[in-house]
Amino acid sequence: MYNMVDCTINISDAEGFGLATLESLSCGTPIIVNMTGGLQEQVTDGENWFGIGLEPASKAVIGSQDIPYIYEDRLNKEDFIEALTTMLEMSEKDREALGQAGREHVQKNYNFDTFCEKWPEILEDIHSRHGSWDSRKIYKTWTFEEVK
Repeated sequence: MYNMVDCTINISDAEGFGLATLESLSCGTPIIVNMTGGLQEQVTDGENWFGIGLEPASKAVIGSQDIPYIYEDRLNKEDFIEALTTMLEMSEKDREALGQAGREHVQKNYNFDTFCEKWPEILEDIHSRHGSWDSRKIYKTWTFEEVK
């Protein structure tokens, strides 16, 4: 499906990561995304772009007891239309080059070998710096009690 389209769009206002856009890039299809959450890491490596990243027109931090916080970033309609126009007016060759660069980005940074190598390192580092569930550091537990 990704190979049948010119680009994949994810303009979610509160996206944690965005698997569909990662799948799109892995197929060599460029993306149009809101620069929020993990989408901003997918669309650029800081130097190169693998699609079009849209800066939010407004940003908010939302929270609750269940979810301490999440960013909600909303886009301007005109910015979105401009991104669509830019992508669709791009030559097929340029779109393919953008998609190929995205595919290489995914293969380099999100491959299974790197995952298998880094995941234990990350978990061991977190454990050594912050402790385990019962011995967590810099964490204050709270209890709710009924007041009569």
